[in-house]
Order: sequence, then C-alpha cells, then structure tokens
Amino acid sequence: MSDSDRQQALDQAIRYLGIREHSRQEIALKLKRCRFSDEVIEKALERLDTLNLLDDRSFADNFIRSRTRSKPSGRYKLRYELLQKGVSADIADEALRDIDSAAHCMNAALKKMPFLKGEQIDQRRKLHAHLASRGFDSQTIRETLDELFEG
Repeated sequence: MSDSDRQQALDQAIRYLGIREHSRQEIALKLKRCRFSDEVIEKALERLDTLNLLDDRSFADNFIRSRTRSKPSGRYKLRYELLQKGVSADIADEALRDIDSAAHCMNAALKKMPFLKGEQIDQRRKLHAHLASRGFDSQTIRETLDELFEG
C-alpha cells in the first residue's frame, strides 16, 4: 500500500462527499468499485473519520429530511432504505424516533388524491395501497383515510 494509493482513495472519497453526503458503507463500496484494496479503503475511511467528514447519524437525519420532503414515506420504508445504505439499525431507529408519521402520511395522501379516479370506495382502496407501498403502518393509514373521507 503506497501513500499515493491512500491519497487517491481519500481524494476520491472526498469527491463523492462533495456531491452529496454518503454513509460509511456507501463510500467503502464506491472505493471498492474503483479497485482500491481493503487496506487502502480502511485507511481512507479512518482519515475521513478524523476529519469529521463521515457521520452516519448526520447522513440518516439528512436522508430522512430530504426524502420526506420530496417523496413522503413511512417509518418502515425509510428504515429499510437507511439499512440498505449501510446505516446501522440503532442509528436508523434513533433518526426515525421523531418522525411524525401521521403528518407525512397525510402529505403523501394529499399529493396522490388529485390523480385518483372512480368512486370514493375505489379511491380509498387505491390510496390505501399507495400509502402502504410507501411504508406507512396500517393504523396511520386508516386514521388518514378516515380524516380524508369523513362526511
């Protein structure tokens, strides 16, 4: 392992982080695809840690904030996506603790409503399926639908 390899891996990782925040695992996988050795990758990750450029908790918080703004999703789906990106279950659960599922569910439902056709019962069924696919739990979906379709 040469100093040149370590510096190249670190430079590449910093370029990735300059585009958007990444989890530790995402950076490791991207460096692996660049054919850096495991030892070089580990050294680059250690250096990023010492520079405070890698923080899975911050990544999780920003991912959730960004995701719920653009495409409202429930806890289940957000947790799954964070785990897929290499965030630990503990960090994912901690980041999701303060999520207002009811508000996000209502937001997702209101975005979908204008595109639903048919009778109210059909709209309700389609909206339920849509919200479930977005990772909202059945209780939150039921409460949201009751509020939308009351009266």
